[in-house]
Amino acid sequence: MNGSTPIEDELLAKYVAGEADATERGLVEQWAAAATANAQELERMRTIWAMGATGTPAPEVDVERAWRKVDARLADAEGRGRVLRFAPARRWLAAAALLAGLYFGVRLFLQPAEEQLVAQSGFERATLSDSSQVVLSPGTQLRARIGDTRAVRLQGEAYFAVQRDEAHPFVITAGEVEVTVLGTQFTVTAYDTAASVLVRVREGRVQVVGGNDTLVLTQGEHARLLKQERRLLREAAPAMEVWGERVIQFEQAPLPDVAQQLERIFRVHIRLANPAMARCRLTATFENESVERILQVIADTYGAAVERDTSGTYLLTGDGCE
Repeated sequence: MNGSTPIEDELLAKYVAGEADATERGLVEQWAAAATANAQELERMRTIWAMGATGTPAPEVDVERAWRKVDARLADAEGRGRVLRFAPARRWLAAAALLAGLYFGVRLFLQPAEEQLVAQSGFERATLSDSSQVVLSPGTQLRARIGDTRAVRLQGEAYFAVQRDEAHPFVITAGEVEVTVLGTQFTVTAYDTAASVLVRVREGRVQVVGGNDTLVLTQGEHARLLKQERRLLREAAPAMEVWGERVIQFEQAPLPDVAQQLERIFRVHIRLANPAMARCRLTATFENESVERILQVIADTYGAAVERDTSGTYLLTGDGCE
């Protein structure tokens, strides 16, 4: 965790109440050590809880009436609430719990609403409340809270075009990897069943934290976290990349590989009529173009022609390259 990562209210409450186990205490203390604001928030909660821990009788408080008010406000705001009742003999503890409950209630009330996105069998495009664009690959789940901190939790793969906001960094948590950006375009691949988490940057600059390592990536750079080894490695970009659903980038890619990638994305058949065309290398970027348009650009680039036979196969004919 770091200073920009939120902590669960339930875990923080267990800690100040002395009910957290060793692992939970370690998480809270690591969170508090990560930022001054976190430490101050924890200290405020300790103070609130300690007000009742001395055993000093508190002023008479109509606990149930106060809790009913808090419960009603939370229920109106988020559709849920919870009323706790306390024995009269432990009035001081009830007062402390009331103060803590009010603190957490206000904290919860002020939090931005959670945005949830799911892509099942196909790609899903969405715009988050800060105007950042996201394309979810099949089998992906995303949860986001966009407020003072733009916090996202990702399981699966998503392509982000983040709206620039220097005052509010965009932080993605994907398994054991945390990616922090200001404004950029990049992809995070973090499926639970995969042996690694991959971050690819198309534009801009991001910081990737994984294991005990930190890397800063710029345009065209990749970082991969090996889960079992907890090692973060920098990787060279391949000759071909796909961003989101149909943003395709080729960098000196052999034409047979280009054809194979287009076949996979568009589910078509493409054939090179002349073996000499296999020596051609393509550098180009296509954003949401049809396969017909892409093949026509390729044909124009190499002085070739594109045809489609009766079986639906696309045929590139031309002299090829030296």
